[in-house]
Amino acid sequence: MPDSFDHITVSIAEPSILPLVKRFFHSQGMRAQAAKSDDIIITRTITDNGSAIIGALRLCPVKGSWLLRSMCIDEQFQGKGIGLHMLEQIQNNLSSKDCYCFPYTYLENFYKKAGFQIIDASDATPEIQALYEQYLKNGKNISIMQFRQN
Repeated sequence: MPDSFDHITVSIAEPSILPLVKRFFHSQGMRAQAAKSDDIIITRTITDNGSAIIGALRLCPVKGSWLLRSMCIDEQFQGKGIGLHMLEQIQNNLSSKDCYCFPYTYLENFYKKAGFQIIDASDATPEIQALYEQYLKNGKNISIMQFRQN
């Protein structure tokens, strides 16, 4: 894990760069979109030559709740604490409404470190519960977690 994140910024993506975010997702092998209705959070490295997107996630509105989707860190930057740093930087966004995520089960500990807790699907809003059940029917090995401010 880096000692400092001085050369990394975390911010909400402006609508004008959504095509770049979509291109980032696709470069990482993801089919994720970057819709204007979502809050797209990006992480960039800042160098003398400019900046580059190295991480992104989507906070999708779902009937008064948020669903954290499509979190991705560029492969060459994974394992350095950047994803956790990114989630720590947006805790106010995560706690502003009920925020849920559906991580693959092997990522549960990562999301626990960021303040999410595994919940029973029946404790989620009906809309979130329906989405979760749809993912399960599609064979996804996922959990349902909810952000709880530490």
